[in-house]
Amino acid sequence: MGSRSTPTSPASRRCCRASPARSCWTGRRAEASIVNFVRAPLLAAIGFFCANAAAEQGPSAPRVVAIVDATVVHPDRDGADAIRPHTTVVIEGSRISQVGPSSSTPVPKGAQVVDGAGKWLIPGLIDGHVHFFQSGNFYTRPDGLDLTKRVPYASEVARNKARLAATFKVWIASGVTTVVDVGGPLWNFEVRKAAQASEAAPHVAVAGPLVSMVADPKLELDDPPIIKAATAEEGVRLVARQLPYQPDYIKVWFIHEQGTDLAAQEAIVRAVGETAHTAGVPLAVHATELVTAKAALRAGADYLVHSVGDEPVDAEFLDLAKRNKALYCPTLWVISGYRYAFAGLWRPTQAEQRLADPQILAMMRDLERIPKEELPPRIVERMAEAKTPPPPTMMLRNLKSVHDAGVPVVMGTDAGNIGTLHGPSVFREMALMQEAGLTPLQVLRAATVNGARAARRESTVGTIAPGAAADLVLLTADPTVDINNAARIYRVFRKGRMFDPDELIVSIR
Repeated sequence: MGSRSTPTSPASRRCCRASPARSCWTGRRAEASIVNFVRAPLLAAIGFFCANAAAEQGPSAPRVVAIVDATVVHPDRDGADAIRPHTTVVIEGSRISQVGPSSSTPVPKGAQVVDGAGKWLIPGLIDGHVHFFQSGNFYTRPDGLDLTKRVPYASEVARNKARLAATFKVWIASGVTTVVDVGGPLWNFEVRKAAQASEAAPHVAVAGPLVSMVADPKLELDDPPIIKAATAEEGVRLVARQLPYQPDYIKVWFIHEQGTDLAAQEAIVRAVGETAHTAGVPLAVHATELVTAKAALRAGADYLVHSVGDEPVDAEFLDLAKRNKALYCPTLWVISGYRYAFAGLWRPTQAEQRLADPQILAMMRDLERIPKEELPPRIVERMAEAKTPPPPTMMLRNLKSVHDAGVPVVMGTDAGNIGTLHGPSVFREMALMQEAGLTPLQVLRAATVNGARAARRESTVGTIAPGAAADLVLLTADPTVDINNAARIYRVFRKGRMFDPDELIVSIR
């Protein structure tokens, strides 16, 4: 066997508004402004990543690493075959080269050996719904809570750009090695470049500005995250503007307000989808009501990025989803995140205390410090009531129905919205999926195998097999008996490089 070393830790409807019936997104900008944005801060960050890749936090991975005697969990398998104890996984460079019984799998000479005894190895987690232009704090969505007199929105956006490297590390520390940003400013494409240049970043798939049915000027800056399309022709032009950036998705924000023409809106979605599909790009749609979700599927949606939350899904919905081979991402926590935060009841979980961005954690107590006269009356009233928000019952029921019908479910958090933090919010989301009736292994499948489909990387991630990317998480407790154990992270491997999650967080304090 090779030289054995055991790493040590030094610390061993707009859901974003008050009404959850609306979406987690609002915003507007004239179509012509889509190319007028400032790249300099992020281009400088990319240069920093490229020049300092070797200096990224965490020990440099040797060419060969062997994780020995671990219990390997295969979410892509069923039954007893999904759990393989006493297994050795050999990593060469950024890929897995061997997976087999420890008794018969040789460890290459000179390999760094990681003792996996008493630990569980899972594929790197995948969050299928995030937004990098948002931070999770109270200043990140002025359309939901306007505190711009205290922190101008431009300052919040600048903070998020400057903090990007730290946000990447938070994702890795949380065991998330791939994320899908399903819509934001054109800056998103620079985020993808920065992640590619960094050793301590997840793989990032992105969509650009959302093609929207509605507008909201409160998110307007030079590089808007959402642009309204009043006609099918406008929607097609907005897609054409994004295609040179090679988006992983085109995203539609399908908000149907009372009195608007649903058929006309569906025609916009269809035109957008056909243009995207012609270019080989899948269509993601935000549709949180049954009527809009079915319209989105009729129009060709490939990826529904939220739950249906207003009424039970029906046979027509399920048939449409299966016809399209669509993915369903329930985002169960995000509305509760807003509700707990606005009531002054948001408190970090144990995983968030350990793995979240310390800056954001500190800011999550700001609402208690702001003078009441600076807060909207509805927020003051909620804080005075201190009423525990109800669970997302309809979403939970619909998730179980969708899953049982055979529609692929993807774990996604909508991270970046107020109260839904980048990184460890995945553990809140997975706990709710388990509460909905999915088994821990089914939740893991949603967070790995199906997440790989959402990220359009099913041939390389979401599995533990020879040739797959060496994106792995080593846990100290069994996630197949309780999905909450997925938060018990010992080490994370990204492209074969090993990271101590506690050291990552220390490095960004």
